Amino acid sequence: MKKIKSIIWNKEKCQEEALKYYNISDFKKNSGSAYNSSYQNKWLDEICTHMTPKEKPKGYWTKEKCQEEALKYTKRREFSINSPGVYSKSRKNKWLDEICTHMKKF
Repeated sequence: MKKIKSIIWNKEKCQEEALKYYNISDFKKNSGSAYNSSYQNKWLDEICTHMTPKEKPKGYWTKEKCQEEALKYTKRREFSINSPGVYSKSRKNKWLDEICTHMKKF
């Protein structure tokens, strides 16, 4: 029977492992034992500061932020395809007509 080498995940090894990933979900999916050790030892926030969050925090998409995003596009269709969440939030809050005034009609 082949013996599997186990790794002891100290803080330094977890940090080294975390540096291989760009977001927490990839870290968790691809290196679960390092992620779990980091989580249980409360190192996760500290060793994952280089990572990009996949989702914006609640309340991030204000009218002003939605307008900034809308300014990247010249047509509503482009806006809806490339930033569907922001487009939907703008529509839901009835900001869409106002933040899309710079866009072409067709």
